[in-house]
Amino acid sequence: MSTILQQQFNRVGRVEHGSVALPGVIRSGSIGTESLSMGTMPSAQQQVIMGQMHRGHMPPLSSAQQALMGTINTSMQAVQQAQADLGEVDNLPPLGQDMASKVWIQNKVDESKHEIHSQVDAITAGTASVVNLTAGDPTDTDYTAVGCAITTISSNLTEMSKGVKLLAALIEDDTGGSNDLMGAARNLAGAVSDLLKAVEPASGEPRQTVLSAAGSIGQASGDLLLQIGENESDERFQEVLMNLAKAVANAAAMMVLKAKNVAQVADDTVLQNRVIAAATQCALSTSQLVACAKVVSPTISSPVCQEQLIEAGKLVDRSVEACVQACLSATVDGEMLKQVSAAASVVSQALGDLLEHVCHYSSHGEPIGRYDQATDTIMTVTESIFSSMGDAGEMVRQARVLAQATSDLVNAMRSDAEVEVDVDNSKKLLAAAKLLADATARMVEAAKGAAAYPENEDQQQRLREAAEGLRVATNAAAQNAIKKKLINRLENAAKQAAAAATQTIAASQNAAASNKNTAAHQQLVQSCKAMADHIPRLVQGVRGSQAQPEDLTTQLALIIASQNFLQPGSKMVTSAKSSVPTVMDQAAAMQLGQCAKNLATSLAELRTAAQKAHEACGPMEIHSALTAVQTLKAELQDAKMADIDMQLKPLPGESLEKCAQDLGSTSKSVGSSMAQLLTCAAQGNEHYTGLAARETAQALKTLAQAARGVAASTTNPQAAAAMLDSACDVMEGSAMLIHEAKQALVSPGDAESQQRLAQVAKAVSHSLNNCVNCLPGQKDVDMALRSIGEASKKLLGETLPPSTKSFQEAQGELNQTAADLNQSAGGVVHASRGSSTQLADASGKFSEDFDEFLDAGIEMAGHTKQIQVIGNLKNISMASSKLLLAAKSLSVDPGAANAKNLLAAAARCVTEMSDWLTEACWNSAEKRGERGRRRGETRGTQSTILDLEPMEPGTLCLCNGAERWSKCLSF
Repeated sequence: MSTILQQQFNRVGRVEHGSVALPGVIRSGSIGTESLSMGTMPSAQQQVIMGQMHRGHMPPLSSAQQALMGTINTSMQAVQQAQADLGEVDNLPPLGQDMASKVWIQNKVDESKHEIHSQVDAITAGTASVVNLTAGDPTDTDYTAVGCAITTISSNLTEMSKGVKLLAALIEDDTGGSNDLMGAARNLAGAVSDLLKAVEPASGEPRQTVLSAAGSIGQASGDLLLQIGENESDERFQEVLMNLAKAVANAAAMMVLKAKNVAQVADDTVLQNRVIAAATQCALSTSQLVACAKVVSPTISSPVCQEQLIEAGKLVDRSVEACVQACLSATVDGEMLKQVSAAASVVSQALGDLLEHVCHYSSHGEPIGRYDQATDTIMTVTESIFSSMGDAGEMVRQARVLAQATSDLVNAMRSDAEVEVDVDNSKKLLAAAKLLADATARMVEAAKGAAAYPENEDQQQRLREAAEGLRVATNAAAQNAIKKKLINRLENAAKQAAAAATQTIAASQNAAASNKNTAAHQQLVQSCKAMADHIPRLVQGVRGSQAQPEDLTTQLALIIASQNFLQPGSKMVTSAKSSVPTVMDQAAAMQLGQCAKNLATSLAELRTAAQKAHEACGPMEIHSALTAVQTLKAELQDAKMADIDMQLKPLPGESLEKCAQDLGSTSKSVGSSMAQLLTCAAQGNEHYTGLAARETAQALKTLAQAARGVAASTTNPQAAAAMLDSACDVMEGSAMLIHEAKQALVSPGDAESQQRLAQVAKAVSHSLNNCVNCLPGQKDVDMALRSIGEASKKLLGETLPPSTKSFQEAQGELNQTAADLNQSAGGVVHASRGSSTQLADASGKFSEDFDEFLDAGIEMAGHTKQIQVIGNLKNISMASSKLLLAAKSLSVDPGAANAKNLLAAAARCVTEMSDWLTEACWNSAEKRGERGRRRGETRGTQSTILDLEPMEPGTLCLCNGAERWSKCLSF
C-alpha cells in the first residue's frame, strides 16, 4: 500500500489520505482448478524526471520577494535601454587640431575611462554581492540588500553606456577601435540581463545558472576594461588569484570528505545530519568564493570589490568553523577529529594566502624606496610621542622605538653612500645621515632626561621638541622616498574618492524618481552638479601626476585638485544622507546610503593624504602658477595659428554667448586675485602669496578657455584675432606679475621692487580691460558712450545758438525725442539680458535718440532759462552714460551682485530726468492744457521701463534718491 500527499496552491482545501490498493474479492473459478506457478518479482524500477516546476505549484512570493521582483523589472528596463543606447556612438561636432582641442580630447578620454572603470567596478562588486547574498536559504535572504545590489548594477550600467558612447566617438578617428569597444559594452549589458533573469525569485533557475551568469559578467567586464586600456591587474595576477581560490576549494573538499567520515560513524541521526549539512554548506561557500573571485578579478583594485571577496572568504571561514563544531559534537574519536582539524587548518591557510594576495596587490606589491619601513616607523612613532604628552613613561618607550628606527635609516644611508658612484650624491647622503644622527643623539638625551624626571613637564617638552626636530631631519634625509610614497598614496586616495563620487551621483539619479521630498531632492541635485565639475579636475590631476611622477607642477596640481574636491564632496555626503529617509524605494535608499558612507570614508582618506603630501612637497605654488600661465600663453598662441589657418573650432558645449559671459565674470576674479597677490607680495608673506598666485593661475585658465571659445565661435575674423591677441597680452603680463611677486618676496621692503610690481600690475589691468572690450557688443557700447560724450560737448560752450523754431514746435520736438529716448532706454535694459547683437543695436539706437533729444533740448533752451535747461541736459547726459555702463556690466557678468538693481536705477533716472526737463519747459509754456497729456505719454513709457522685471531689494531707495536729487535741480 502507498500513500499520496499532494500540495496545491490553486485552491484551498485539506490534504486527503487514500489507498491505491483495493481489497481482494474471492470468487469461484470458472474453469476449474488451475496450476500454480512460482517466481520472483522484478527489481524495483525508479524513474527520475528533471525539469522546471510549474509556477502554479510554487509557494507564493513573500512581500520582500515581490519588492525584489519590482526592482528587477525596473532594472531590466534600464538594461534594455542601455542596450538600445549602445547601438551607435555619440555625434560630436568637428574638433580642431590646436593644442587646446587636443588637451580637451585627451581630458575627455581620461575622464570617460575613469567613469567607465569606476562603473564597471560597481557592476562587478554588485554582482559579487548578489552571489554572496543569494547563497543561503531563501527564507534567510536579505532581499532588500539583493535589490540594492541589483539597483547598483543597473544604474551604473546606464551611466556606463553614456561614457562608452562618448569614448567611442573620441577614439573612432584615432584607433578605429570604437566597434570593439561598443561590442564589449553590449556583451556586458547582455550578461547583466542574464543575471537579472536568473535571480528572479519566481524563475526557479538552478544555482549554477546564477553562478554562470555572474562569471559571464566578470569575463565581459575584463574584456571591456581591456578595450579602454584600464585593465590594471595583469594576467599573471588573475591567474594566481584563481589558483589560490581553487586551492581554497580543494582544501575545503578534503575537509568535507573528513567530515563525511565522521558522519558515517556518528550514532545519533540528528548529529549525523548536522555534520552532513555543515559539510554541504562548507562546499557551497567555497564554490561561492570561486565564483566571486571570477567576477571581481578584473576589478580587484577597487576597495568595494576587495570587500566582496573578503566577505566571501568570511563565509568560508564561518562554514569551516561550523563544520568543525558539528564534528566535535558528533564523535569522540580523537583520530578523526584530528584529521578534521588538520583539514580545517589547511582551508584557513589557503584562505589566508588568497586574502594576502589581494592585499598585496592593493599595495602594488612592492615597497616605495629603500628607506620605506624606517621612515614609516619614524613618522608613526613621532605622532605617538606628540599624542602622549603628559605620560612620560609612554613617551620614553616610544623614544626607544624611534631611536632604533633612525639608527636603521642612518645605517642604510651610509651603506648607500659607500656604493654610490656619483661623488656629489654620496656626499649628500653622508651629510643627510650625519644630520639625522645628530638629531637622534639630541632626542636620546632628551629621552634620558624625561626618564630621570618623569614628572617634569619641561623635560617632556624637550623630548617633544627633539622628536619634532628628528621628524624634520628625517624629511630632509629621506625626502624623495617619503615624497614618492605620499604622492602615490594621494593618487590612490584621489582615484577612490573620484570613483566614490561617481557612484554617489549614479545612486542619486537612481533615487530621484522615488524621492518624495522636493527640497531635499533639489539640494542633492545641486550638490551632484557641483561634484560633477570637480571630478574631471581630480582625474586630470591623477593622470598628470602618474604621467610625470617627478614633475613638481603636476604634483601640486593633484594636491590642489584634491583640496578643492573636499568641500563639494562633503556637501554631497550631507545632501545624500539627508535624502535617504525621503526615498521611498528601499533598495534605492540603501544604495544611496552606502554610496554616501563610502564617499565620506574616501574623503577622509583624501584629506589626510593631501595634507601630508603638501607638507612633504613644500611651498611651490608660485613656481607652479608661473608654469601654468606660461602654458596658457602657449595654448593661446597655438590657437592664433589655427585661427589664421581657419581651423579654429569651438569645443563641444561652447557658444559665443556662454564664453562671453564666462570671460566677463572671470575677468573680475582675475582682478581680485591679482590685487590679493600684490598685497601679499608687498607684505613679504610667502604662504599667502603662493595661494594668491595659485588662485590667479586658476582664474586665468578659465579666462583663456573663454577667450579661445569666443574667438572660435565668432564669425568676425578681426574680432577673433583681437580677442586672442588681447588674451595673450593678459597671459604675458600675468606671468611677469607672478615673477615680480616672487622677486618681491626676496626683498619685501625694496622700493624699486615694489614700483616694478605696481607698474606690471597696471599693465595687466589695462590688458584685461582690452580683453573684455573685445567681447562682441562691448565695442558698440563703447562707441555709443563716445557718441554721447561727443554730443554732450555742445553743452560746454558759453553761448548757445539762437532758436530757429517756434516755442510750440520746439516743445513738441522735445516731447517726442524724450519719449523716443525713454523707449530706447527700455530697449537697452531688455538687450542687456539678450544677445551681444541685441545690445549693440540697442546701444546704437539709444545714442542716436540721445543726440536728437539733446538737440531738441538745446533748441528749447532758447525759449526758456538756458542755465537751468543746460544743467538738466548735463545731468541727463551723465545718467545716459551710467545706463550704458550698467548695461555693459550686466551683459558681461549677469550674475554680478546688484547689477540688475543698478541697471534699473539708471534707466529710471534717465526717464525721470527727461520727464522733469519737459515738465520744466511746460511750466513756462502758455498752453498748460497740453501739460497733462504730454506728461502721460512720457510717464507711460517710463512705466514700461520700470515694469520690465521685478524690482530687487535696494532698487526703490536708489530710485527715490535719484528722484530727490533731480527734483533739487528742477525749476
